[in-house]
Amino acid sequence: MASEEANPPVSAWRVLAAAASLFGAACVGACLAWNAGLFSSADSVAAAAAREAAARHTEEQAFTDVYLSHRAKALEMQRGETLASLITRAGASPRDASAVLSSISRVYNPRRLQPGQSVNLYFDQAAGVPELAGIAFRSDPAASVTVNRMAEGGFTARQVMMPVSYEIARIASPVRNNLYDSALALGATDREIDALADAFGFDVDFQRDVKPGDQFELVFERYYDDQGHTVRTGDMLFIGLEVHGEPRRFYSFQAPGDSHPDWYDSEGKSARRFLMKTPVNGARLSSGFGMREHPILGYSMLHRGVDFAAPVGTPIMAAGDGVIEQAGPFSTYGNYIRIRHSDRYETAYAHLSGFALGVHAGASVRQGQIIGYVGTTGRSTGPHLHYEVLVAGSQINPMGLQVATGRNLAGRDLQLFQTERARIDTLREQRAREGASTIEAALPAGDMQ
Repeated sequence: MASEEANPPVSAWRVLAAAASLFGAACVGACLAWNAGLFSSADSVAAAAAREAAARHTEEQAFTDVYLSHRAKALEMQRGETLASLITRAGASPRDASAVLSSISRVYNPRRLQPGQSVNLYFDQAAGVPELAGIAFRSDPAASVTVNRMAEGGFTARQVMMPVSYEIARIASPVRNNLYDSALALGATDREIDALADAFGFDVDFQRDVKPGDQFELVFERYYDDQGHTVRTGDMLFIGLEVHGEPRRFYSFQAPGDSHPDWYDSEGKSARRFLMKTPVNGARLSSGFGMREHPILGYSMLHRGVDFAAPVGTPIMAAGDGVIEQAGPFSTYGNYIRIRHSDRYETAYAHLSGFALGVHAGASVRQGQIIGYVGTTGRSTGPHLHYEVLVAGSQINPMGLQVATGRNLAGRDLQLFQTERARIDTLREQRAREGASTIEAALPAGDMQ
């Protein structure tokens, strides 16, 4: 390309048109090159990384190839930093930073940028003093924001939406270090992992029962951009977990008249139990039911519940549908909640740091509803939830709780479920044949501890 001195000046609108043309061409090319299948093989992961690098290079060219005098900088948002301070840190004037923010605010809220987010900045050095020419960053998995300086000196911003594709994604793999990290590494989001924990939380202690080598499977709707990044996920169709060689599989099904889908095993029996075994996710069982030496009093006494160690503020769920009988400070229990679930069953939650909105004596709660947060109030040596199950007024071991399951399908509902189960199984088999779950090779090497 000839130097700037050998060419006549180019108007700002032509600069923008050229940049948009190059950027658009890059997007179209990436879409045509992308063969959907993030979960297909290690080669597809390497290809996705190559496409990401190519997309970044093309985006930079869209700004820099018009003027050879443009210089690019790539900075990451720091913790506690604003976009304005990042722009000035890159060398732009406070006046330009303010103008850029004003322009961006018309299409995107810059406060949504998170620490670690990459921002590309472009400077024009033709005048001898670097002058901010534009910035660009990924605003969402399926969108980018670009800002360009106009001829009169101001800035204009736009958000470019990327094309989104749809697929039924299937993840199936052994657990590596832990279930959460393994599922995230393979393309799942917190939404799918929460669904897994919700369905299996009635009879699986994820901290003690699930070990490296146990198998899990997720089938869900996924929407992804031209670079294979998950933009959002849709309905969950299937979840499976094999613990100690015992497989558990649940299918999503919404029976006629129900307001939302629920999880059922292959025979149409509900995954739900009358009461949850563990009403807090991600916690460690720190003390079981039975005789123990009290950590504060120093002598042996009956521990009438189980303790789950978790950080202060961890949400606590109602173990079942019921009515709150007590909510507030209570003796050595500190902040305390007791819920009546039936004529015989009650649950209690102690040492809370606080209560959820609307939680008070007499309020009705549903199973899984957030009722409070882990704390260390009352007689406590550290943040944890003390959880009790009472039957006819006497505490029993929650870990040994055996209660009936929820609704079991029958008649026409069961027939409809069987049809849906067959459809989901066909999808699972199809995705497995396509190699959609062969993602172990794409994971970092390491022993399964």
